[in-house]
This record gives sequence, structure tokens and C-alpha cells, in this order.
Amino acid sequence: MKIRSLVLAAVLAGTGGLVATAAQAAAGCRVDYTVTSSWPGGFGAAVTVTNLGDPIDGWRLSWSYAAGQTVTQLWNGTVSQSGAQVTVTNVSYNATIPTGGNAAFGFNGSTPGSNPVPTAFTLNGTVCTGGVATPTPPETPATPTPTPTTPSPTAPPDGSVAREKINLNRSWRFIRADVSGAQNPDFNDSTWVPVALPHDFDAPYDVGGTTNGQSFHVGVGWYRRHLTVPTSWSGRRVEIEFEGSFSVTDVWVNGTRAGTHRGGFTGFTFDLTNALRTGDNVLAVRVDNGWRADLAPRTGDHQFSGGIYRDVFLNVTNNVHVAWYGTFVTTPALTNPTWDTSNAAYYRNIDPSQYPSETDLRANLAARRSNVRVQTEVRNDNASPIDVYARQEVRRQGSNTVLATFSSPVRTLGGAASTTLDALSGSLSNTAGMIQALDLWAPNNPALYTVTTSLVTDTTADGVIGSGTITDTYRTTFGFRSAQWKVDGFYLNGTKTLLFGANDHQDHGGWSNAVTDSGFDRDVRYLREAGMNFVRGSHYPHDPSFADATDRLGLMLWSESTFWATATAGREPTPTGRYSDYLADGYPQKTTDQATFEQSAMDGLRDMIRVNRNHPSIINWSMGNEVFFTASGTLSKAKALVSRMRDYSHQLDPTRKAGMGGVQRSALDQLSVCDIAGYNGDGGKITNTWMPNVVSEYGSYTSDRPGTYDPTYGDVKDPTDGTRFKLTTGSAGLAIWAGFDHGTIMDASFARMGMIDFYRLPKNQWYWYRANKARWSSSANLADPTPAAREQSTSGTATRMTLEPGRYAPTTITNDGTTDTQLVVTMRNAAGTWVNNTRAVTLTVTSGPGILPGGKSYTFTPGTQTFDGKAAIEFRSYYAGTTTITARSAGLPDATITITTTDTVGAGGETEPANFGNAALWG
Repeated sequence: MKIRSLVLAAVLAGTGGLVATAAQAAAGCRVDYTVTSSWPGGFGAAVTVTNLGDPIDGWRLSWSYAAGQTVTQLWNGTVSQSGAQVTVTNVSYNATIPTGGNAAFGFNGSTPGSNPVPTAFTLNGTVCTGGVATPTPPETPATPTPTPTTPSPTAPPDGSVAREKINLNRSWRFIRADVSGAQNPDFNDSTWVPVALPHDFDAPYDVGGTTNGQSFHVGVGWYRRHLTVPTSWSGRRVEIEFEGSFSVTDVWVNGTRAGTHRGGFTGFTFDLTNALRTGDNVLAVRVDNGWRADLAPRTGDHQFSGGIYRDVFLNVTNNVHVAWYGTFVTTPALTNPTWDTSNAAYYRNIDPSQYPSETDLRANLAARRSNVRVQTEVRNDNASPIDVYARQEVRRQGSNTVLATFSSPVRTLGGAASTTLDALSGSLSNTAGMIQALDLWAPNNPALYTVTTSLVTDTTADGVIGSGTITDTYRTTFGFRSAQWKVDGFYLNGTKTLLFGANDHQDHGGWSNAVTDSGFDRDVRYLREAGMNFVRGSHYPHDPSFADATDRLGLMLWSESTFWATATAGREPTPTGRYSDYLADGYPQKTTDQATFEQSAMDGLRDMIRVNRNHPSIINWSMGNEVFFTASGTLSKAKALVSRMRDYSHQLDPTRKAGMGGVQRSALDQLSVCDIAGYNGDGGKITNTWMPNVVSEYGSYTSDRPGTYDPTYGDVKDPTDGTRFKLTTGSAGLAIWAGFDHGTIMDASFARMGMIDFYRLPKNQWYWYRANKARWSSSANLADPTPAAREQSTSGTATRMTLEPGRYAPTTITNDGTTDTQLVVTMRNAAGTWVNNTRAVTLTVTSGPGILPGGKSYTFTPGTQTFDGKAAIEFRSYYAGTTTITARSAGLPDATITITTTDTVGAGGETEPANFGNAALWG
């Protein structure tokens, strides 16, 4: 192996918070480009960008090759190449680089001969010349922008009082039991097991063959960790943010209750400010996943394991700050959802006059122009009133060029109060003042933009800001696009577009619901590679990073809330503390539970929309799934709840329609109930000419890998050709059930309906879609319509095995819980060919940090994880270092792989504690 390295000092473009003075933030970086391995015609490389200047948010690194090299596969970034020019853009989980931090990515490449290392790089369009420099001010916008009527602010406070978002995934202790007094700071947790987040009560959690994942733990788990508060936080506001914890979560800090959250699929925050003290603090979190009659969802074809299974952060701000997910960015000139106004019940909480006409919309799309509106929720946690306005700046993501600058009016905001500041870049009639020459977001061009929101304040509270101060800077990613559900189909940017996709559950093999951001990124890449442009987030709000990935990679997303039912109508269990409690009616059968349940469904919808409303990939909201599975005595109440949720959705977001999945029975497919009808199963045969509709589920074919090489179109199969689908008149498209195998409380056959298995290895069905995507590419607006040949094993006996990174999986990960890698074991014969010889294999971490599901080893069992000579599992590490993982199987030579973990949280030389992640000791 040959290793060559080039270290460059580079100047960064000023991507930190823009201020209105001439001086810009100082910035600089170092780039390490290392050729890690070479083979005939190919090579591997690793690149690390270290930020030496002010924090940056969003990066784009470019270089040119001199010898015809081509990047063939890249991880921890998104790559494009035109001739010799290569550009790598951040993914969601490494977009922000703090001062002294770094972002790393790796790739494989091909080369026709020599492989010289690049000698020049640019970052965000700026030549990397070395040193730390003061960048020039942004370029003058090429298009007219409105002149702010409010005064320019002075320079913001220095970096010590800037907004901070601190990853809190590491250094927790856990016990799977309900322990009295564990909220107290002096409680002795020394016997608890060291763990990190994302974390699930169940590990390893497995599905496959006759195993469906019913045996998850139901009950309580406790988490505790220490938190050191610096003196620099004095006078500032500190909140803890959970992206998801299932399903009732109580939080304490230093023995003081911070709050309780009910609901397992949406994020939440608690204010810790008054309970924190400088120095050492103790956080304690109690999580209970027991079934509750008055909490949505009550049931569903999934599993309901508990834990803090998504990321946790601390948000540190000034007292005047943008609220949690407090910006709502819209593009009015490109927005007209086309409401049916024939009956007032169909468009409650909607003012149709706010939208451009269809003629004006099409003109704006053709000219690629739009205005921008930003509604910013601002919180003043001071005791005294202040004056405040919001200054907005629009840029293309990764660019320093300001496309538009505009501001809200000045408002006087009382102490301990909130308000919404509304800023509009220009009116619908002023087309010359709109941002011009836009890149419209689409699957084949997932163009993204950012809005930088600066809150400018002074303390005079007289309604006028003379010399203000920036107290908060907040960045929002969004896109320009038009999404219209019509009776005759779906229209993206004015063009009728076939929605062709899959349903997706969140859980992964071994790790259950505790999936990393990079794990979701791989899921989205799998669907794209199969020729899909659409995914339904079944049947609950997904992790925020999932929508980040669909934005970035070009997959349209149906985002669904938690009102969910299944084939257990009429059942009202007495809780037993087992999975079977969730085999219940989707709507409460006891009137005493109904009001609280309905409020939980409304709260979940509200939070889903708040967190996700700025994502251009999200084309509609969904109120839930298959609500007809309720007893006849409560069906009318269930339908009325769906209708109220639809109306509430209109109020929260008038730019998107509100659908419902599984409406094929009980007259749920009516505009009085929802805006979009999603038909499941045999509902795909229904011809609906009165409202927008889509086949939200088809297929439901059960198999273990490898399965049949067939699309299994089921109820939408063309009767004259089983390899083609046939939709009813006006249907917008179709989504297979399911994209991936998943855990379930139902029969084991329900767990194995994915075209990709639970451990993220494709079945033959996925290969069929990938090989045949040219059939629908022209109508689905695909980014890559090129078919790819099927990959399959051959019969034979293994003489050796390989242990390699999986599809889209890196060999370098980070220690903050946002990234992992997938390890794939393949049985091979003497010629190196993949053979279908299935064996038991044990993976063991033989040196270095990191864990597999449940601890330091994980066994692949034939008929559960291992099929067709292959098996896979994900590996993660929370401590920097080099790890060797060894695969062992009786009668075969061992196979090994080396994974590197980099420090992105400033952990220094911390070492992994004993028994880290050891599930056998959880209790």
C-alpha cells in the first residue's frame, strides 16, 4: 500500500454570520488530502478540513485532477465531477465546523495511470492560499433587492456570546429499570452502564426469518450524565433539545424537574437556565415506553421500543433569540397549492387570495424567479422590554454571494414574551424585484439555499432602533420549488411528475430505532439508486436528518403524523407491560381517554410541521394511516379528528396540502376529511376523480433475502404485463410497501416485506427496480435514470470470507454519534466470487474503541441475519482512535477491517470506559 499526503493551509470564505459593517469575520483552514491505498487502476483517499477561523455553516470544497482521475464512490459528503473538476459538498451532519474542529470525508477513485495529489483547493469559491485572513465583503447581488427601511446594526457580540449548539450524545450512564431517587444529583450511578446516544432499550434488536422483533422491553429506563457549565454562560439562556425519545420523557437538572414530554416521534426542548450552576451539574432523564390509552400512537404495524433514540443537544443563546425551529421560510411567488373552493369545508383556515394565479405562477416558474418571506418567532427572556427587528439574507447554500437582503418592521417586545417578526423581500406584483435565475429544487437538481436571520435589538423600547446590536444569528436551509397536488396528478415546478417510491420505517438491524444521521443518509441513497423519487415516512415523523437527506439527495417526502391504526379494531387492553398492549384500537374506546388522546395527536402534528416546514423535499403532510381500523362506535369520532387535524395543518402551513394514508374504506377519501387520498393495498384499484390521490402502499410481498427478482406490483399490476404497473385515472403515483424490513408487533411475515432487508442488504426486488428504472424515468424526473445490472451470488462452498464497508459506508467515522459505518461479511470461493454458502459468523472488536449492537461482539445467525452468503451490521464509536474488527467463522480464515474514528467534539485524549455499551449489564 502506498500512502501520500499533502497538507495545505487554506483561506475560507466568510461563511459565519454576516454583519452589516464592512469588516467581515476572520477565517482560515487546513486541508489534509491523503492517498490511503492504491491498486491497479484505482485508489482510496481521505480528506480532512480543519477550521482555523470563526465557525462556518455549510461548505463546498473543489479541486482539479491532473491525470484523469475520477471519484467513483464517496462517503460523508456529496460529490459531483465535471471533467477534471471535483466538488464535494457537506452532508447535514458535518455542515457546521466549529473553530478548531474539522470535517472529514473519504472516497474511492479510478485512475488511468499515475495519481498525483491535487495541489490547489477552493473552499466556498475562495482560493485556498494559506493563513488566516479577513475575507472581502460579499459580492453585490446581481439582482435588485429591496432596500431595508430599518437602520443597519452595529457589529454583533464576539464569538463568546454567539449561538452555540453542543452535541450531548456522549458520556451517559444507563440502567433499564425504574430506580427510586435517580433524579437526585448525589445519587450513586456507578453501577450503571456507560452508554452514548442515539440509544435504544433493546440491543441487539433483530428481525428476519421467524423473528419479528416482538420481544422488545416495555417499561422504564434511566439516563444520567454530568455537565460542566463555564462562567461564560452566565447571563445566557440554556435549553436542552431532544430530537426524539420514546415515549414519555421526564427530565431533571440538579434534582429540579425541567419538564415532561409525552410523545415518541417529535423533538422537544426544556429551559435549564435557572437550574444550572457554574461548574458541575447533573442531568437525569427517565424514559417510559409503556402503552398509554390516551397517547398517540396507540397501535401500528411496527415496534415501540423505548429510549433516547435520537440526538440530544444543548442550545446556548442570548436572552433575545430565535425560538426552537422558529423560522418559517416560504416562497410566495412559487406557491399555489390549488385548493378546491367549491365548499368552505374543503379549505378551512386558508385564504385563497394570498396565492399567485395559475398564470402568474407558471410565468414565475418559467422565469425562475421568486420573492421570499421569513416569519421569525423571537423570544425575549429579559425582564425588561426591548426593540427588535429581524434582518434576512438569502444565499445559495455554500456561497457567500448575498442574493437578497430585507428586514421586518421594528417591534417592541415585552419581557418574558414572544412575538413573530414578518419579513418579505417584495410583493407578488413586483416581479423585477424578485430573486432571478433561481435553481428550482427537483429530484434531478436538488438545489438548496440558506436564509441567515439576524436579530437586531436595543433597549430603548421606543419602537425605533438607532444603533442596534445583533443578539442572535440563525440559519435556515430551504429551496425554491412549486408542489401541487391536483385531481389529475402531481405537479412539480409546473410539470406533471410521477411519484414513484417506497414506504420507510426508521429502525435498523441490531440498533432498533437508534439510528445515526449517516444511517438515514444511506437509506435515502438506496431508494434513489433504485430509481425512486418519492418516499413516504411511515407512519410517524422521522428523524430531522432524514428530511435533510431527502432535501440534499432529491427525494420527495410524504411526512406523516402519528394517528395510526391497524387490524385490532375494538380492542382496549388492560396494560400488562408487554408488547401486546400495543395491539389496540387506533382510537380510544373509553370516553375518558379521548380528549387527551386527540390533543396528543394534534400536538404531534404541530411539532412535526414546526420541525420540518422549511424542507423543499416535503410535498405534503399526512394526518396518519388506516384510521378505518377502529370500532364502529368510534369511527365518526376518528374521522372528525382527521378533519380537525387537516384544518390545523392548514393553519400551521398554508403552503402544503394535508393527506391521509389508507383511506380506502369508511369514506375517508373525501375532501371533507383530507386534501389528498392515499390508497393502500386493494385501494389502488379505486378510481378517484374528485380529489388528488396516490397509491400510498402496494406490494406487501414477504421474503427473506435474496427473494424473487420481480417488482411484485400486486393490486396495481398491469393485467397484460406483470412487470409493469397500471394506475387509475388521475393517480399521482405509487409507493411500494416496503422499502426496508422492520420490526413489528404483528405476525413475523409483516416484518419481511421490504425490498431491502433489516440490515440494509438489498433483496432481488431492489435489484429489479435498479435494473428497470429507465421504464419510468422520463415521467418521474429522476436524477440518474441509468439502469444497473443485477448482482447475485453463485452456488458453492466458501473457502474464505471478506469483511468490507457496505454501500455508501465509510472507513472513517466521527465520535459524536451522528455517523457510523456498515460492515458486510461475504462468503467467497477460491476465485473470490460471492457464493451462497450461509454460515454463522461472529464479529468482534479486537482492538480500539467502538461497539456493535449490544457491545463488543455480534453474531450473525443463519436464517435471521445471514442469508445467501452475506450478512451486515452497523458499527459506531464515540472515542477517537483506530479500531480493528475481526470476523470469525468455523473452518474459514479470519477476516478483518480497520475503522478510524475522528474527534469532532473536542474530547481530547478521552478513552473508552470499561463495559461501554454492554447490553448484558443494562438490567
